[in-house]
Amino acid sequence: MAVLRRIARPLLAAPFITEAGHALRSPRPLAAVTASRARQIGITADDPERLVRINAAVQIAAGGALALGRFPRTASLVLAASLVPTTLAEHARWKEEEDPELRKDQRFHLARRVGLFGALLLAAADTHGKPSAAYRARAAGHTGRKKARGATARAGGHLHSAIETVGASTSDALSGAGRAVNSAAGSARAILPDR
Repeated sequence: MAVLRRIARPLLAAPFITEAGHALRSPRPLAAVTASRARQIGITADDPERLVRINAAVQIAAGGALALGRFPRTASLVLAASLVPTTLAEHARWKEEEDPELRKDQRFHLARRVGLFGALLLAAADTHGKPSAAYRARAAGHTGRKKARGATARAGGHLHSAIETVGASTSDALSGAGRAVNSAAGSARAILPDR
């Protein structure tokens, strides 16, 4: 499975790095579409070219991290998040196209992006065969509670044993003290004359 991950991650990152590199080199066409989409939803984009470049830089950094296997789950989530505005800006035109061929092409690209989004979500959920953080936290809590119950039982046993030991020692000490007092009293009676 490790070999599969080493092959699949760079393959998944490749379209993001390629498209983001193109967006960095020529951001104007995407910036125009981004500004138009932003206006349609009521957002004013002061510098759409800058937004396109920032998104492209994020995609290149996250794609590189995913391809190299560095923080792959986080990189996958970042790529998935950056894919949403890109998809909305670039491929929402399929509803507007008059030409059936262009409309079909836009729908194809939209379906491809949705598929990439799903693949990124799967990559973000991949724990390398190890249990998830939530499972490890539950298991650690269960183990901690079990150890605490065992320690409490052992401590209770030690306390009971200590109480029995102290009780027996106290009883032995008191009976020893009683015998010593009786012996001293007997010795004192023997020495002292009878009255």
